[in-house]
Amino acid sequence: MKAKSVVVGAVGAGAMLFAGGGGASANMAWCVTDPPIQVVTPGGHNLLVNNLVYLPPYAMHLKGQVTDDAKAEPDGRGGTLITVYVHVPAHSHVVSSDNRYRVTTARDGSELITLYLDVPIN
Repeated sequence: MKAKSVVVGAVGAGAMLFAGGGGASANMAWCVTDPPIQVVTPGGHNLLVNNLVYLPPYAMHLKGQVTDDAKAEPDGRGGTLITVYVHVPAHSHVVSSDNRYRVTTARDGSELITLYLDVPIN
């Protein structure tokens, strides 16, 4: 499982470097991925939330301090809103996704990064 995480991180970082033209992407040199977070929708379905955290090179030694959590609640339109909380030790880029429904969101920030995934299942 750990090898898969490293490969996914390497591919993601390579894609960011290629697509981003080098400017901002070059500052995010390392990707940390935690085990997926399991959430249960209001309708009782189990979903997995994956988080990729891109840390700057100077913060690599702090990667063990990244923590995350998530909660699920009705979105008011028959789906589920998943709120993801990622605590980071330095300014980072976070990509949060649910692969089952192909829902992804991303955000940059420091300390606490909050992301929202709106999945079409209750």
